[in-house]
Amino acid sequence: MLVLLLLEMEISRKSKRRAMEDKFFNLPTDVLNCILDHLPVRDAARTSILSRKWRYIWANHPNLVLEPKNMFGDPANISSDDFIRIVDGILLQHIGPILTFKVNLLDVDITQEPYVDRWILYLSRNGLRKLTLDNFSLDLYDLYPLPSYVLLCRELTHLHLSNCIFKRPCGTTGSFRSLKNLSLKQVAFSLEVSASIFTASKLEYLKLTKCSGIEHLNFDGCVESLLHLVLEMNHEVKLSCFMNCKSIKSAYLAMEVESFDPNERINLTSLFEHWSQISKLTMDGRHLKFLAAAYVTSALPVKVNNLRDLILFGINFTDLDQISCILCLLHSSPRLNNLAIWVKVSETADKNPALQYLQEHICISKHINSLQTLMIKYFEGSRAQMLFVKLILACCPSLERISFVDNRVKAWNLSNILKKLLLFPRVSKAQIVF
Repeated sequence: MLVLLLLEMEISRKSKRRAMEDKFFNLPTDVLNCILDHLPVRDAARTSILSRKWRYIWANHPNLVLEPKNMFGDPANISSDDFIRIVDGILLQHIGPILTFKVNLLDVDITQEPYVDRWILYLSRNGLRKLTLDNFSLDLYDLYPLPSYVLLCRELTHLHLSNCIFKRPCGTTGSFRSLKNLSLKQVAFSLEVSASIFTASKLEYLKLTKCSGIEHLNFDGCVESLLHLVLEMNHEVKLSCFMNCKSIKSAYLAMEVESFDPNERINLTSLFEHWSQISKLTMDGRHLKFLAAAYVTSALPVKVNNLRDLILFGINFTDLDQISCILCLLHSSPRLNNLAIWVKVSETADKNPALQYLQEHICISKHINSLQTLMIKYFEGSRAQMLFVKLILACCPSLERISFVDNRVKAWNLSNILKKLLLFPRVSKAQIVF
């Protein structure tokens, strides 16, 4: 009797465990893939030995993120040959399409490029949609020559490249016509590359960082679809190339001084005439000065009706063009809610055009009705900075908060600065927070 009871208990326990295993295994495929996505590669691969039913789940996993830190206990002990051998093995044993492929080429010797070329050729035949090649080489000029048959990835929607160069096409033609997200960092293009390879009618996000040869490309095909644009420290990239992208909603502009073309007739007025839908603009002080076009006006001839967030960094409060341009934008943006300023250069003299300009405008400035928050980073409490805050307090009835982040006010002067700020006349109940 006791034996039968124990036998029934054991059978019941096994059946419950089997039911739990079946319940876990019978999860939807996208849930199983999500579980594997959150595991390091070495652990995701080990799931194939859990049971017979789990044997091929990893082999069918469509998203491969191959980075040494996720593949080995100590990446410092891995050689280039070992890394290539393991990636080759993963691709050889893979079953089904590979939709996402991300690889870090830091540990791949530049003389072993043919192996990486072979991976890309294999991926181009397996429905690839998202490709990330991170070539974080110690030598910034050690660029990986991207093979032209990457153009064979017809379904590619996301392409992220760093430290690469597009090789001259070898009989391969085409373009990334399904591309929606393109991010390039330190990528070079030669004259031989077709200007139309990025003629992507679906491109929504474009980020170019420290790239060269971009002037040879043509982005006219994405003028209707481009929503987000990032131009950061590129060589020979003209802003005029993107003026016809009238659907842009956010832009980040930080360009090298050498990249500014004096013959490029673009100022703030023409910028917002073309980018009338923009809601978030991030810009450095040099770019702001360039667009100011050396003139001072109280407001633009066009209203920037959709701008909600304005972020400005590298701002010099002794520069008349920059300060007048900021006030001009405030008066021209009837729906601007948030203004953030990163201070770059401290005030060096009491008598400067920007200081005099602020003193004059405190009394004559009209109300800026929409501004709700002002954030100033690296605030020093200089005369020009204090006058700017005083003007904002006096002109912004909707202001809720002024915050000073990572301020550089001397400890002995902090209480004096706070006292002055609290005594400034204001038309709102804004909080002042250090």
